[in-house]
Amino acid sequence: MQQIKISAWGNSLGFRIPRGLADSFDIQAGDVLELTAVDEGLLIKKPSGKAYRLADILDSFPSSKVAPEIDFGPPKGDEAW
Repeated sequence: MQQIKISAWGNSLGFRIPRGLADSFDIQAGDVLELTAVDEGLLIKKPSGKAYRLADILDSFPSSKVAPEIDFGPPKGDEAW
């Protein structure tokens, strides 16, 4: 078990992950980790799910399932188009 020192970062608190632990869990600078409160303390882990981009999800739909664009005509009031 390693001990770490908590430091003030603005209005928050933070700590550094020792290089050996970061390497063993493949944690890199810029990674996003999940922080969860548990009975024993804090649980820090890498997210288990894959991150999806909206463009990739939309591209996965077959074009035959895409509804055609509907033209409702010119504006009738103070709408901003």
